[in-house]
Amino acid sequence: MKIRLTIIFILLSIIGYSQEDSLSTISKEEIPQKNIVDRVMSLFETNFGRTSIKYYPSAGIDPASGISIGALSLISIVPKETDRKKIRFFRPTSISNMVTYSTKKWLNMKSDVILYASHGFVVNTFVQYQVSPDHFYGIGNDTLNTNPVKFDMKDLRIDGNISKELSQTWFLGFNFDISHRNYTALDSGESILPEQKNKWLIGFGPYLTYDSRDHINYPSHGEYVTIGIKYFAPHSSNAYSFYSLEINARKYITLYKDIILAMSLFNGLSEGDIPFYCLYQLGGQTRLRGISNKYMYIDKNAYYAQCELRKHIWNRFGLVVFGGLGNTYPKISEINSNHIKYVYGAGIRFQSDTRSNINLRMDYGRGSFGDSGIYMTMREAF
Repeated sequence: MKIRLTIIFILLSIIGYSQEDSLSTISKEEIPQKNIVDRVMSLFETNFGRTSIKYYPSAGIDPASGISIGALSLISIVPKETDRKKIRFFRPTSISNMVTYSTKKWLNMKSDVILYASHGFVVNTFVQYQVSPDHFYGIGNDTLNTNPVKFDMKDLRIDGNISKELSQTWFLGFNFDISHRNYTALDSGESILPEQKNKWLIGFGPYLTYDSRDHINYPSHGEYVTIGIKYFAPHSSNAYSFYSLEINARKYITLYKDIILAMSLFNGLSEGDIPFYCLYQLGGQTRLRGISNKYMYIDKNAYYAQCELRKHIWNRFGLVVFGGLGNTYPKISEINSNHIKYVYGAGIRFQSDTRSNINLRMDYGRGSFGDSGIYMTMREAF
């Protein structure tokens, strides 16, 4: 997975600016006059009405892909002023687009959409095309494979959910996962790369959400719970066929002023004939940061728990410390505590969009077997 650090972050870390508004409440309407930081940022953004468009070059580093360069844009639309007075929760629409190329020959083009439409419809979609030389470590969780198989993956994927508001906190709809993936082994290792069957996968199923967060991008209190089922039907007699059930629960508590505790619990279950790249994974930019490759520990089922302490430090800057533990397992009867993976780390936040509270983040995580990773991307991990 790719992770970005924009040139703006570098500029702002040098020049800074002096304003005492809280990270979770600052808005452009409250800034009386533009200072040098605002003038620098205005070179990379366009604002009209409720819409803000930001576009700038980006650089990033990822344990799997290496150092990358590219371009990133962020479009955010805040609710109408009349709507904000009626609703309890601030839910802006945001679209993040990115294209990068890395030193390990990863090409990544993706668009991440969170759309709050009229009549209570919500669209949460992730679209990605990626060319990624990666590594297959085998299936299981008991040891770390130090000689994985290298393979080349071409991946086109559309993943997300569409739901309808039942009330201000309950949403019902369906989730989907449509992908075309093709991989080729590049060399040999200790594991054998599974032979691929069908390249197209299409999964659909019901999706239920409870959302009482005060803000979707940087919540200070509230809960967020999702339950989703997906079934991937076979295209032929010799094709993948499986289903998955995922439960994701998050809670946010303001401990004192701008000190926020964020907690996340996840459990995923799947059964059937599943390609290795659709098995549950640990690691990456959102799940147990500190495990450097998402294919290190994969299996049919997974669970993990994470917590993060967030604190506004100065101006647009914030600091977080985080930790987590979890594991993958083949079936419920084989769950044990002998091989639990743990991670811990810290990170820096910079508020890129002051109206929608969207942060750029840079995290450093460490975990089991001395594994580690640096992660830079848009939005919070959870």
